[in-house]
Amino acid sequence: MEKLEKIEDDLLYQVDSEKIPPEDIFAFNELRSCADLYRMHKSGRLEIQPDYQRNIVWTESDQTRFIDSLMKQLPIPSMCFSLDNKIQKWKIIDGLQRMYTIIRFLSEDEWILSKISDINQNIAGKKASEIKTKYPELYSLVENFTLPITILRCDYTKKDHEEYIFMIFHRLNAGGLKLSNQEIRNAIYSGSLNDFLKECDKNQKWKELFGAKNNKRDRFKKVELILRFFSFIDNHNNYKGRLASFLNDYMFENRYLAKQEIEKKKEIFDATIELIYYKISNKESFPKISNVVMEALMFGVAKNIKILKEQNKKTVKGYYNKLRQSTPFLEENIREGISSKVKVIERLNTAQKKFSGEK
Repeated sequence: MEKLEKIEDDLLYQVDSEKIPPEDIFAFNELRSCADLYRMHKSGRLEIQPDYQRNIVWTESDQTRFIDSLMKQLPIPSMCFSLDNKIQKWKIIDGLQRMYTIIRFLSEDEWILSKISDINQNIAGKKASEIKTKYPELYSLVENFTLPITILRCDYTKKDHEEYIFMIFHRLNAGGLKLSNQEIRNAIYSGSLNDFLKECDKNQKWKELFGAKNNKRDRFKKVELILRFFSFIDNHNNYKGRLASFLNDYMFENRYLAKQEIEKKKEIFDATIELIYYKISNKESFPKISNVVMEALMFGVAKNIKILKEQNKKTVKGYYNKLRQSTPFLEENIREGISSKVKVIERLNTAQKKFSGEK
């Protein structure tokens, strides 16, 4: 099981395509002051996803040291943003921790910087508002500090542009704490579908199915699982064996899903999870369940939801046990070519058949 978990975790970070830069994407460099960047964010031009806070990994001490570095005018590595010139919207591709810290310092008067020994002691343990009042010259150094920024001018409505940005996002964040594919999708494919996926992840019964594995630092693993569920429900016949690209395409094509479509999908998701919760897990968390098993379980249940609602717990649980014992779900078979077209389609078709009651 540990080997399978490792394979599944690796899959969350793999990119399965190489993109050549589209001819109409342009890159250029410029300098922007911290105050200017903060104003852009405040006016809504520079987008920082609210859920980015789930990805803030710098500690309070890290953030304090960065502010101290700005005050000391130390060299700061370049950040990378994308810009859609038509709508004048900017997004952060690389530099989230730095940008978050700048915004925090300039907007949160009550933020108390860490009291650590290796920084200017005039700011150690002080509120941002206190520094602004007592040491305006230090505060101004942060406001006026200019940061080098690489900007990719693109069109967020073009699929090849979004795919290219996804790849750059992946490459630039390959050092340090690597972002998962779904964390990157959350940054790039903002829209009603992205919001809906995160809303599904708050479903209480869904969270209980994962028990102790459910936590705020799951790095969007469960959100990606929900995305896989809808992608395969809607489009599994077109799966070609490249999971990351398959999910990216689905996010792009359904990015601004209409309210009526969202409501239909919510009904499917809620009904599927409710049935699994009451008739299969017996209102308890699964002790150990891999992503591919959960994915197939959800798929098989959703495809047979009308039949299963009429059947008792014993019968439905029996279908699940038969699924787990079937050849495609033996661990050694799952590990081999986990995301290949043949294996994925075989697992999904098996799940659909088992939960239909067909022998």
